[in-house]
Amino acid sequence: MQHAELAALLVAAGNAEREALLQENSALANVQLAQTLKDICLEGWSSNPAQALRAAAVLQLLSQLNPDPEIAALCAWSAGLEALIHGQMEHALVRLEDAHARFVTLDQPHTAAATQVSKLISLAILGRYDEAIECGLSAREVFLAYSDVLAAGKIEHNIGNLYFRRDHYHEAERFQSAARERFSALNDQKQLATINNCLANTHALLHKFKSAEQLLEEAVQQAEASNLTVTQAEIEGNIGTFALLQGRYDRALDYLERSRRRYALLGMSHQSATAEQEIADAYLEVNLAFEAAAIYERVIPKFSELGMRAEQARALAHHGRAALLLGRTEEAHSSLVEARNLYAAEGNEVGRAMVALTQAQLDYHQGNYAAAAATALHAEAPLAISGSWRRLLLARWLRGEAERAQGHTADARSILEQTLLEANPRQVDGLRA
Repeated sequence: MQHAELAALLVAAGNAEREALLQENSALANVQLAQTLKDICLEGWSSNPAQALRAAAVLQLLSQLNPDPEIAALCAWSAGLEALIHGQMEHALVRLEDAHARFVTLDQPHTAAATQVSKLISLAILGRYDEAIECGLSAREVFLAYSDVLAAGKIEHNIGNLYFRRDHYHEAERFQSAARERFSALNDQKQLATINNCLANTHALLHKFKSAEQLLEEAVQQAEASNLTVTQAEIEGNIGTFALLQGRYDRALDYLERSRRRYALLGMSHQSATAEQEIADAYLEVNLAFEAAAIYERVIPKFSELGMRAEQARALAHHGRAALLLGRTEEAHSSLVEARNLYAAEGNEVGRAMVALTQAQLDYHQGNYAAAAATALHAEAPLAISGSWRRLLLARWLRGEAERAQGHTADARSILEQTLLEANPRQVDGLRA
C-alpha cells in the first residue's frame, strides 16, 4: 500500500477503524503520511471542509502514535486550518504560530513560511492588519527566494483581500492582479477561480463593471470545473453583491440566498453569517428596513462572538441606516457610535467615513442641515481614497441637498451639477438620503 492510498482510507474511515488501520500499516505511519494528510487538509479547507476536518483528525491521531517532531508540526498546521473552518480565528492563530515555530526549529524555512498563508487570513479577520501585511510580505520574500511562484501568489492574494477588507480598493486591485498573473503563468485553475472572484468584487466596487462581469464568468466556470464548493458559495455571494450594485435586486437576493444556503450546508458559521448580512444589505437597498434590521440584530452578536470585528462594524453601520429608515433615531445613533468605535479600533478611516455618511443622513432627516453638510464633506476625502465612487458621490449629493435645504442655492446647484456630471459616465444611480 502507498501513502496516498492509506491516507485516503484513513480519511474515509470512522474513528474506531483509523487506529486499527494505522496499527496494521505502522511502517507507513510516518512523516510522509503526515505530509499527505496535511496536503488533503490544506487542499480541502476551501473546497471540501468536511474532508479537511477528517484529515486533521487523522493527523491528530497519527501524532499521538508517532512522536516525530515534524509530524507534530504538521498536526499543528492542520489544527490551525480546522479552526479556520470553524471560524475560530484566535485559536487558528495560536496553532499556526505553533506550527511556524516548530518548522523554524526543524530548519525548514520554506515550510514555515507556508503556514503564514493561512495565518494571514486569521490576522485579517481579527483586524490585525499591519501585522498581517508585515507577515505576508516577509513570507513572500522566502517564497521568491525558493522560486515558489504559487505560494507567492497566494500571499499576494491574501494581502489584496486584506486591503479590500479595509476598503482600500486600489491597493487590493494591485496585489490581486499580481497574484492573478502568477496563477495564470502556472495555469492553476483552482487558484484562478478564487482570485478572479475576489478581483471581480474589487472591480465592481471600483465601478469597472464590464471587467467585473468577465472575471465572475471565468470564476464560475473554473470553480465548477474544479468542484470548489466553498469558492462557488463565495462567487454566488459576489454575483449577488454585483447585482445589487447594478440595481438588479431580484437577482441579488436570489444569489445571496444561494450562497447562504451553501455555507450553511458546509457548516461554515462565519461565512453563513456574512452571507446573511449581505442579504440584509440587499433588503436595505429596496427599503425593506424592518427585515434588514432583524437580520443585522441576529448577526451582530455572531460576529462579536467570532471576533470578526470588521464584519461587526459594517453590520452595525448598516443597522444604523435601517434604524434611521424606521424612525428609530436613538437606536440609529447608538449603532453608529459603536460602528465608528470599531472602525477606529481597526484603523479603518474609510469605514469611519461610511459611518459618518450615515450620520450625515441622520442629521439631514432630523433637519440638522448644517451638521449634515459638514459631516458629508468630512467623509469625502477618505471615500475618494478608497476608490468607491458610489459612496463618494452619495456624500457629495447629500452635501448638495443639505446646502439647498439651508437656502444656499448657488452652492447647492454647483455641487449637485458636478455630482451629476461625475455620476453619469460611471453609471451610478439610485442616490438617496
